[in-house]
Amino acid sequence: MTPDKRLDQIEPIMADVLQKVDRLIEGQGKLVEVATRADQNANTAAKGITNLTITTQKQYEELKAGQELLKAGQDELKASQKELKASQEDLMASQEKLKVGQELILQILREKLP
Repeated sequence: MTPDKRLDQIEPIMADVLQKVDRLIEGQGKLVEVATRADQNANTAAKGITNLTITTQKQYEELKAGQELLKAGQDELKASQKELKASQEDLMASQEKLKVGQELILQILREKLP
C-alpha cells in the first residue's frame, strides 16, 4: 500500500475522530456553563436564605420586645383597675354614710317642722 492510499484511508477516520472530539469539547463546555449557572443559583439561594433568616430573627426580636411592652402595659392596667375598684368601694361607703346623714337630717327637720 502506498503512502497516499494509507493517507486516503486515515484522513476520513481522523476527520471523524476530530469531529467527535470537537463535539465532546463543546458538550463539556456546555456542562461547565450549566454547572457554573447552578453554582451561581445555589449562591443566590444561599444569600436569599441568609437574608431571610436575618430578617426573620430581627422581626422575632421586635415582636418579642413588643410583647414585653404589651405585658408591662397590661400589668399597669391591672394595677390601675385595682386602684379604681378600691376607690369605687370607698366612694360607695362614703355614699352610704351620706345617705345615713341625709336621712338623719330629714328626720330632724320633720320633727322640728310642724
